[in-house]
Amino acid sequence: MVSRAFLLVVIQLLALISAQAQSTQSLEARIKTIVNRPEFQRALFGIEVYSLTDDKILYALNADKLFVPGSVTKLLTEGAAMSLLGADYRFRTRVYRTGPVSQTGVLGGDLVLVAGGDPNLSNRIQHDTLAYENEDHAYGQVLEARLVPGDPLVVIRNLAKQVASKGVKTIEGRVLVDVSLFPEGTREEGSAVVISPMSLNDNLIDVIIKPGSTPGSPASLQSSPVTTYATFQNEVQTGPADSTAEIQFATRDASRAESRRCPG
Repeated sequence: MVSRAFLLVVIQLLALISAQAQSTQSLEARIKTIVNRPEFQRALFGIEVYSLTDDKILYALNADKLFVPGSVTKLLTEGAAMSLLGADYRFRTRVYRTGPVSQTGVLGGDLVLVAGGDPNLSNRIQHDTLAYENEDHAYGQVLEARLVPGDPLVVIRNLAKQVASKGVKTIEGRVLVDVSLFPEGTREEGSAVVISPMSLNDNLIDVIIKPGSTPGSPASLQSSPVTTYATFQNEVQTGPADSTAEIQFATRDASRAESRRCPG
């Protein structure tokens, strides 16, 4: 599987390739700047840029090397998005009201968040960079996966602050999310995440389970983000140090129950 870190590099490379009036020498130099970053010192890249218009190879790197096949279908998705939307495209998540706001701050109607398909409503912006890691929580690797740093609801909280700054203190109606931009997809095979116009915390609720202090004692359970959308009943017990860690997740739909073996 191609890692998220590698995918971000590919996106950057696609942005370079899509730039207009760029010479082969300039393209080569800019790609070299990316692949020579310190974090990629142990990585090996194979790249070929082929022009369908000119029917020739514009750039090649390690073209004669053999590589283990990866999930390269995403390159077609990124290339199509780059071509149709452009490298400077920005997702917009807008909030509307369906009624007037009184002088005392009462909204006489609904508040509607119109989902715009932004994949980063998950506190992914960290110091002007995107926080994606190889062991990212979206892959659900139980105890090995890392959570997105910070508050997973920070983007939604910022939207709420913007609404409040417009003088809204109380909402008489409902708070709605409009997800009509495109139909929700099925679960993505790599991470089992549902693709949706509204992608909060990558459409995941992370469950962190830690052993108790002694065998037989209850294990602790923490969910992130904390939401009334999902509640958990924890019946996990701590096993001996040499036992195989296994957790069974049961839902109201018995057909969806599953077991997970945990490392360690």
